[in-house]
Amino acid sequence: MNEDLKRILVDDLKLDESALRPETSLEDAGLDSLTIVELSVNLSERLGLEISEEDLQAAGDVGGIEYLVEQRRAAGRP
Repeated sequence: MNEDLKRILVDDLKLDESALRPETSLEDAGLDSLTIVELSVNLSERLGLEISEEDLQAAGDVGGIEYLVEQRRAAGRP
């Protein structure tokens, strides 16, 4: 997993690192609707990536969120 994303999830959002596997659903990882909003804000503030709560929720699992982050970084756009 991308270290920047992992630090946000573990350090900032206080999620259990052992639950952060690509196939883990957002709910099982501890990402409820409020945490999704916090993740969106943290991605913007810490990484300069604008990913909406809707896009994060639609990702479906931890791997999907990682994919979104990597795609936005590769495109060089927020």
